[in-house]
Amino acid sequence: MASANLDTVNLSAVAVGGQIHEDLMDEIFDISPIDLPFQDIIGRASRSQNPYRSWVEEELAAASASNAVIEGADAGTDDSVTGRRVGTYHQISDKVVRIADRSRYSDTVGSADELVRQVMKRQQELRRDVEARITSTLPAVAGNGTSTASETAGIGAWIASRGSALNSARGATGADPSLSGTTGGYPDTEQTDGTARAITETILKSMVRAAYNAGGNLTHAMGRPVVIEIISDYLFSSSARIATLQSNVSQGNRTTVSSGNGAQGGGVVAQGSVNLYVTNYGSFTLVPNRFQPQTDTDASSLYLIDSSLWKLAFLQGYVTKELARTGTAENRQITVDFALLSMNELGNAVVADIDETAAMTT
Repeated sequence: MASANLDTVNLSAVAVGGQIHEDLMDEIFDISPIDLPFQDIIGRASRSQNPYRSWVEEELAAASASNAVIEGADAGTDDSVTGRRVGTYHQISDKVVRIADRSRYSDTVGSADELVRQVMKRQQELRRDVEARITSTLPAVAGNGTSTASETAGIGAWIASRGSALNSARGATGADPSLSGTTGGYPDTEQTDGTARAITETILKSMVRAAYNAGGNLTHAMGRPVVIEIISDYLFSSSARIATLQSNVSQGNRTTVSSGNGAQGGGVVAQGSVNLYVTNYGSFTLVPNRFQPQTDTDASSLYLIDSSLWKLAFLQGYVTKELARTGTAENRQITVDFALLSMNELGNAVVADIDETAAMTT
């Protein structure tokens, strides 16, 4: 039944646009994640001096229990060895902001200056792009300065690129990435995706051991969130032979000392995940990475990382450049010139072709 008075419906219906002010909050809510797990755990190299950054890897000879010489014997053959020179190309990534003067000086929601806000947001996007690249399986590209841009190799193009296959576990028909040279160079061939299968404790432990035997000291296991969840869920199962986790919460940590005791209003913490994995060869943190790309449909990789063996290098860091005006518009370009450096990939390992829909098994 319609009311016999002037109400808000009548006021809203006044042409054109009504007579009721908009109740618009002067804020913009954005929940887009900006955490950068891989960049956070690795080091920073000194500033690069060239678009191609290279270094030398080497290892000591295997320990020998039969190293014995006869008293007074002459010195034997030369034991000197040389290392391998490896490297990668830098990659330039950018974001462009073009803002009309009216946009800057209009009274917009959540911003005193739209140009400043847009530059800030695009900088965050650029850092996410860098995270996605360095956690990918994409190889390095030399670039030709005209039609092809240079690109840096992601972590998945580095691990097992030497062809030893000791520190990679792949599904059937899967193949390791490779370097541009026989024993050195840059990662120029992407891995071949294998048949997706469930990750197993046996596979995981074998890769942890492989990295340890090569001299690595693993600090992190990084994967897409669903893979970390699969591993955590398995570690709670009876198959993992790990005791049920308990919460040891003192009375002082409860909501009320007298009446908490785990009942309604109490402060007992419920633990539902595992984030530290202790092995025979050290312990490492399970790190979910939102920006790590899939390697294939419903499949991805788990990277076992010694964070001391990775560095992020910059030929030019994050820079906001003022471009020429186009009429009544301000223009900015935000750039970064970066490269992922693998100081020695043998100290790391990868479990590839993990079926993200399958539970972990023994």
